[in-house]
Amino acid sequence: MPTYLKPGWLPIALLGLIILFFWRPELATLAAGVALFMMGMRHLEDGFRAFTGGALERWLAKSTNRLWKSLLFGITSTALVQSSSLVTLLSIAFLSAGLITLVAGIGIVFGANLGTTTGAWLIALVGLKVDLAAVAMPMLVFGVMLGRRVEAHWKGIGQVLLGIGLLFLGIDLMKAGFEAFEGALDLERIAVSGWLGVLIYTLVGMLATVLMQSSHATMMITLAALAAGQLAYGNALAMAVGANLGTTITAVIGAVGSNNAGRRLAAAHILFNLVTAAVALVILPWLVRAVDISADLLGIAADAYTLKLAIFHTLFNVLGLVIMLPWVPLMVSLLMRWIPDERQTGEGDAAGAMLSEQPRTRAIYLNDSALLHADTALKVLDQELGHLASLSRQVIAVALYLPPGVLKGLSAQELHQQILRPVPAALREDADALYERHVKGVYADIIDFISRMDLSLLPEQQQALLQLGVASRDLVEAVKAAKHLQTNLRRQIDSTLPPVREAYDLLREQCGLALLELERLSSLQGDTEAQRALFHAYEEQEKLFSDDFQRRLQVRLRNREIDGWQATSLLNDMHYLLRIRRGLQTAHAALADRIPLVEQPALPVRERVEPSISLP
Repeated sequence: MPTYLKPGWLPIALLGLIILFFWRPELATLAAGVALFMMGMRHLEDGFRAFTGGALERWLAKSTNRLWKSLLFGITSTALVQSSSLVTLLSIAFLSAGLITLVAGIGIVFGANLGTTTGAWLIALVGLKVDLAAVAMPMLVFGVMLGRRVEAHWKGIGQVLLGIGLLFLGIDLMKAGFEAFEGALDLERIAVSGWLGVLIYTLVGMLATVLMQSSHATMMITLAALAAGQLAYGNALAMAVGANLGTTITAVIGAVGSNNAGRRLAAAHILFNLVTAAVALVILPWLVRAVDISADLLGIAADAYTLKLAIFHTLFNVLGLVIMLPWVPLMVSLLMRWIPDERQTGEGDAAGAMLSEQPRTRAIYLNDSALLHADTALKVLDQELGHLASLSRQVIAVALYLPPGVLKGLSAQELHQQILRPVPAALREDADALYERHVKGVYADIIDFISRMDLSLLPEQQQALLQLGVASRDLVEAVKAAKHLQTNLRRQIDSTLPPVREAYDLLREQCGLALLELERLSSLQGDTEAQRALFHAYEEQEKLFSDDFQRRLQVRLRNREIDGWQATSLLNDMHYLLRIRRGLQTAHAALADRIPLVEQPALPVRERVEPSISLP
């Protein structure tokens, strides 16, 4: 739940609550019930994350590949965790990470609105008639015991039991709190009838949901107040509509910390709730009549207002599905047009400009909503690593004065011919400036994102996170090696000594061949054996080049075509080139085909890589 009070106002608010609690102890009981209910939802959320860790992508792919499956997924998941807000935020996170499509996300969010009605039915049928505190006690005991286990599945079960126990205990306290108000405060006497009452209590329900960040909590308060006779039936219906409207703030909060893909889903959620609430308010008398008819068919008494409120809540959300589902294709088309994808460096209008003149680059896939779940966090990290890899290849190519076609399918023969041509001075961009403008910012965002991953990771997720961190560092080290290589290249590319100039042309050509090979990875998706063969050939080419380059230097030095100073400089620059190749190699091996990182082909380790990340 977001923080609404600034630190300076917090002591005043707490003091005010203490005074109210001493003045009306029953108010403290009611507030404690709300607090326990919300704490129970938080534990249910944690249990849900523990159960879905590690296999979320495969599960979502099977459960959301059709609109009706997405609807069912949203209904079921909301019924299980009793939090449409959580399901909405997770759906935004899934979409922002590319785990689901926009259509699937819309289906989940629409289904979550219907799934939230299960809570009202549970309380109306059982919660207000059974001593839930007696049921909650053993659940709390077993939940605490299992929640302390190390194993993820047992810990998840413990969190779920603890969450349900706290939910039940919170409902029982809310019921007791409203019953204690009888005779002291009768909301029935201040009930507002007519359309004015509808609008006022709709606003009350919306504000309560915004403050508590839970339409479930608002519905539980409404049901408890209705059962205790502290709220008129008509006003309770309006509060139910307001509770649904209030959940739009959850989508707004999720959209703020998401990318454009997540913002589309947030917009769809807001549109669904606004349209549904507006139509429901316009036809409210007919909806009330439909509730009465449904209650008669189900054998529900005319004065069983809590059950009739549950019926109204269900009909209200079914109405939203009936209205909005036929418009999903049009909604998707409009949202894609109104909120387009972010552009990467090198795309769009700036594509023809020099790299150093393009806008400063930052992370485009990382977003706060992805931090809700370990799998979504790792997914967007993987995507951002692909972004960093693309930027690194561009910066390295420009830093070594390679022709633009080296990143667009240039053949090896065409590369050789273009390497021999003079490089115009106007096209010689500074590697340090390119690094600061396009690489360092993205890497800093990656490090910051990892530092904020306050999530429980499974062993395979920890391994994936480690490899992603090391791969991003390798890319940065490759770019830094290109910076060092450019220092001598800038001075020697126009050298009057043919052996020196030819040696630097060989280094540039070898780097270009490496970039050409790595560009081929995109055409080998799904073919692990072909990827292994590519990396094997990549290493063989590196070894052949290294041996041949050193042999050439020895011959040139023996023939006095170059001196010892020039030879050592060329050897140092050859090692910088090898660092470029190896850094790119290890990072792209982690990215190859987006297969699980723990299953990547093992590559010969030429030097020890410490499992740490440092910001250059």
